[in-house]
Amino acid sequence: MTWHNQIDLEHCDDGPTHGASSHSPMTPGLTNTYDNELREKAGMHTPPPPPECMGLEGEYDSFGLVHRLAETLDQQPDLASIDTVTLTQHGSAICLAGSVEDSAVLDRLVDIASHIDGTREVDASQVSVAHASFG
Repeated sequence: MTWHNQIDLEHCDDGPTHGASSHSPMTPGLTNTYDNELREKAGMHTPPPPPECMGLEGEYDSFGLVHRLAETLDQQPDLASIDTVTLTQHGSAICLAGSVEDSAVLDRLVDIASHIDGTREVDASQVSVAHASFG
């Protein structure tokens, strides 16, 4: 199973309408980092999509943020096999729901989600942790 299969589009809210955004189109996400290559591809479209609506190749995708997160998680060998967490997108926010084995896994998921260009918020309040990590 891939993370793309764990996107819950039924509970996702559409992003802004094509070409419209509540933020400046070049506003960075939570970590103030840009995916320069993706933004360059997005800039070739008229009008360029806002960061939360940039698809995997820079095209407009209402759920581009959650699709790019799924793609990134699939590339993480230690996280690729997790099938107990679903992903949803609400505008520029990513929501995680389900359960994980320990808090270190949850922390890693939140960290990766917060670094996806365009993410303004990560909500992990609907994820339960089976075992607490102490370190």
